[in-house]
Amino acid sequence: MSTPASTATPAGHNLLRDRDFLLFAGGQGASALGDALSKTALPLLVLALTGSGLHMGLIAMLSTLPMMLLGVPAGAWADRLDRRRMMLWSDVGRALLVAAVPLAAWLGLPVLPVLYAVAVPVGVLYAVFEAACLSCVPSLVGRDRLGEANSLLSIGNALGYIAGPALAGVLVTGIGGAGTLAVDALTFAVSAVSLMLIRRPMQTAREQAPAPMRRQVLEGFRFIAGHRLLRAALLYWAAVTFFTSPVVICATYFIREDLGWSPGVLGSIIAVYAVGAIAGAVLAGRIRTATVAVMCAGTVLGSVALLVLSGTASLPLALGVVLLAGGGESLSAIVYSTLRARLTPDELLGRVTTTAQVAAFSLKPLSVLAAGIALEATSGSVTLAVIAVSCIAISLAFAGYGRRLSATAAPSAAAPTPAAPTPVHPTPVLPTPEEVTP
Repeated sequence: MSTPASTATPAGHNLLRDRDFLLFAGGQGASALGDALSKTALPLLVLALTGSGLHMGLIAMLSTLPMMLLGVPAGAWADRLDRRRMMLWSDVGRALLVAAVPLAAWLGLPVLPVLYAVAVPVGVLYAVFEAACLSCVPSLVGRDRLGEANSLLSIGNALGYIAGPALAGVLVTGIGGAGTLAVDALTFAVSAVSLMLIRRPMQTAREQAPAPMRRQVLEGFRFIAGHRLLRAALLYWAAVTFFTSPVVICATYFIREDLGWSPGVLGSIIAVYAVGAIAGAVLAGRIRTATVAVMCAGTVLGSVALLVLSGTASLPLALGVVLLAGGGESLSAIVYSTLRARLTPDELLGRVTTTAQVAAFSLKPLSVLAAGIALEATSGSVTLAVIAVSCIAISLAFAGYGRRLSATAAPSAAAPTPAAPTPVHPTPVLPTPEEVTP
């Protein structure tokens, strides 16, 4: 397929005054707010309908399976199809599917079967949307503006996760869990409209017809395997993600069980973490070049803060180190996504980013299980300390190795201008309400 050549944001142009970027950021900010709403309202709705944690877990599992199974193929689709259309129709589809839940409730129909019926299709459309969205930002803003764009998009995402749970609490009380999901459906519609209004192309021109799907997927794997620095960065981030995935669960256990602090205190700590994540995103936007050293430094900062948290019973100190943890983890995540894209040509971005996402995502069930066993065998304090020390050790080891690789590695020849994409919901993902419910 041939697409128009990119007409990205001119160098020196303020992204906050760029019409197309603001439309994109606004639509994805609305989507982030909707995600935060649904992650609060959906578990409450299932619990109200069934009183069962098993149903909550099953629906959550069904919604996450498509990303593990379709993430890599979706990346190939994003490299061969029109990314804007992929995102647009994914938004439209999710809006209709999610709207089926409040519609069933208002018509007096059984709601639980509808929740089960839409879980997998919504997950499939999420995987398709993410593949296209992770790949389109360099063409939208230009590869030399990706650090700044990453920062702004991350701030919007963090703000959505700060406001979302509180707003969801008000909406669930006022109009119920099903009604709150109607608002979530509306946010998908807002995202779809914003995509329709963007004029700039979201991928570079393709001069040749795309190869068969199987060949495209293999090309992505071969590119990663043959690029030493990129391969090492992906493995590093997968290892860090393995240890950090259960941090929210472990911190919740530590705060509630080890220290005996109230749910209100827990909520305050989450809010402070989000503020730190915003500060880290702002700092990342001021960094001109994404390097291995900065990425590892962000992880070390967040991990040292987590280590201090695991050994304190002082609330003021806990709030201070959580602020640093949010900043360090956010900085590291944004620099990682920027470095990853700087090393990847546009025609491979979909496959490389989704392969990286699937590699990290697939380890989450195992890491959460391991953390649960550790919590039962030891305590929240010990488990958090092990996570922190492990991340520090991995980062220090990789910093030296990555620096040696960086001295010889250059951005891909197919992508001569440096830059990077950002996830619409970048790591670290802010804690979801179901993960922190005491």
